[in-house]
Amino acid sequence: MADEHGEHEDVPAGDAEARGAAALDAARGAAQGAASTLRSGLAAVRDVHAAARRHSSARARLREMAEALEADEATLERREQVSADYDDIVAEQGRVVAEARAELERQQATVERLEAQAAELEGHLAQLREDHEQELRPYRRIAETARGRAEEASRGVGEAKRAVRNAEGQVKDATERREQAISSAMRAVDSSQARLRKVQDELAREREGRADAKALRQLADEVTTELAHVESARAEVSVVTRDAQAAVDAAQTHLWTQKQSLEGAQREADAAKREHEERKREYEELHARAQAAERELEERIERARHGADDAKEAHDQAAERHDEAQALIDEAREVRATPDQTERLRASVAEQRAALEGQRGVVDELAEGERSLRTRTRGSRLALAAAALAVVAAIALVVFLATR
Repeated sequence: MADEHGEHEDVPAGDAEARGAAALDAARGAAQGAASTLRSGLAAVRDVHAAARRHSSARARLREMAEALEADEATLERREQVSADYDDIVAEQGRVVAEARAELERQQATVERLEAQAAELEGHLAQLREDHEQELRPYRRIAETARGRAEEASRGVGEAKRAVRNAEGQVKDATERREQAISSAMRAVDSSQARLRKVQDELAREREGRADAKALRQLADEVTTELAHVESARAEVSVVTRDAQAAVDAAQTHLWTQKQSLEGAQREADAAKREHEERKREYEELHARAQAAERELEERIERARHGADDAKEAHDQAAERHDEAQALIDEAREVRATPDQTERLRASVAEQRAALEGQRGVVDELAEGERSLRTRTRGSRLALAAAALAVVAAIALVVFLATR
């Protein structure tokens, strides 16, 4: 123990050495015990794994033997059944083979007949289409020509309508010019009359005022002049009216002529349109009849092709029935001809059953051995697991201390 000043009591040197040696011996013993535990645990784990592998291999072999036996048992059962029913199988399947063979011949003949019929009809259809093309070609050309005339006549109507609209515009313009010319001439008459009245009024005032003869003569001359202007203006009104009306009459005559032309063009267009519709209807009716005849042949070809396809399908089904029945007959004959194979298979099945029972015993024995070994080595395997956990914990502690 330490004294009051923090110093240690003296320990004899011999006692310290003795305690160190004892600690070393204890450590060595602990290390030897741990090593023994590890060796025992590892050996227990290896033994358990080996026992498990032997058990699993024996179980796999048992499954293989059982599957092989099941297959051979099914084959033996089939051979025995075929051997017992041989006469019935041969008779029944022989009847099926005969019926199927007859069906094959019948369906083959049907296929050949219908395909030949379809080929012949296709030849007729090709010839019919060629004939229809030749027959319809003139009618199509006539209809196209009639359509061209109708279109040309329609264009003529359009041109005539434009000419009428132009003529109407000319009548309107001539009428407006007539009104303007007459109005202008009438204004000239009105102006001349106004000047005439003014001079006449002035002459009357001068006469009342007893003007000299010279002034009166001058005013009288002016009145005469203005009267001449008035008569001239009135004459101009007549001339302008006559000329303007003549222009209007000419424009109206031209309009009437254009309207007559339009009516004629419209009649021609209507006639051309009716002819086109008639020719078109005639061609379409002939074309529709031709298409109907072609469709009828196409439908006959399609029915023949479908019939041939159905016959082929029936032929294939009959072939399947024939092959299946013939295979059953061949199987029955083979079983009847090889009874020694049946006997060998029967003996093999008996041997396999015995071997299977023996393998089941082996599997049970190995399973019991594995369970017993697991029970006996449970402590060693747990100790190994604990040691492994201790090592992991030590490593983790070292890493923890090293990183601080």
